[in-house]
Amino acid sequence: MSLSVTNVPVSTRILCGAVVFISGIIFIVKLNGFQSEVAQNPDVKLTFHDVLVPNFQLIPKSTFTHPWVLVTAIFAEISVFFFFTSLAVLFFASRYLETFWGFQEVVQFVLIVGSVTNLWTVLVTIVSNIFRSDVLGMNKPLGGGLPYYVGFLVALKQLIPEHNIVLFQGVLSVRVKQLAFIVMCICAVWSLVFRTLYPIVPFIGAFFTAYTYLRFYQQSTADSILPIAGGSDANVLIGDASDTFRIIEFFPSQSRPYLAPVTDGIYDVAVLAGIVSPFNDDDIEQSNIRAQRRHEGHKSAANAVAERRRQVALQVIEDRIAENN
Repeated sequence: MSLSVTNVPVSTRILCGAVVFISGIIFIVKLNGFQSEVAQNPDVKLTFHDVLVPNFQLIPKSTFTHPWVLVTAIFAEISVFFFFTSLAVLFFASRYLETFWGFQEVVQFVLIVGSVTNLWTVLVTIVSNIFRSDVLGMNKPLGGGLPYYVGFLVALKQLIPEHNIVLFQGVLSVRVKQLAFIVMCICAVWSLVFRTLYPIVPFIGAFFTAYTYLRFYQQSTADSILPIAGGSDANVLIGDASDTFRIIEFFPSQSRPYLAPVTDGIYDVAVLAGIVSPFNDDDIEQSNIRAQRRHEGHKSAANAVAERRRQVALQVIEDRIAENN
């Protein structure tokens, strides 16, 4: 398989390029600042990560004087591990999502989820630091790829909820629709153990931003076979009203009877406040049909792959038998 630039989807090139470009600039500026500070004050104990770049990093103290960092911080990675992790996540997730959405929608999704999550994280951090009188916390950089990590999990729950991810040669099997809840639990435990707002605060912001956008605002073209009501914009669907993409579906079945009144109440308040528009029966029917078609298409593709593997295995067996004879 060729990995030339022309074969890489547009959204993948844009998003991975943004990570490399912005993280590279931050590294160069931090390196120059670190070397300059060490040369001027050799007796001062200074680490590389102590050098801040407020023009690109999400720093609570300077965010509102540098509002563009709500966007640049999405792609700002200062750790080698998370730099390559973000590149890998963007490479595979954007390639997959672009086949459903197109490159513009993938890029827009990452920017919306990332910037709104960064704003939410900064506001919560500032309020928390004020109540705790934590002056040093105002200078700790935030941001990074967590918002679109979570956003991609929500998107995959929408597109392929029943797909199984098999790990460790079949020892562990997890359905895509369970991933967001598992990651949420990990983030919550991490934050409780280490008594930190990260990663649970950005997770919450990214989860609800991604879900709200995909559920109520994302525009998509209707399939020609769907029962579309009349109107000039009849070929455009807004959001995803399918039953399988209700927010309650992200949680274990045992907890749904207890959470349903809460989620329904939040939805009713959001409708009354004009934040979201209520779905009608046509919206739900169309979205359910689309969800069913996605599931059937994925199942057919999986069956085709399994059949090809069986054919290859049979051919190998036949070849070995022929060699023995």
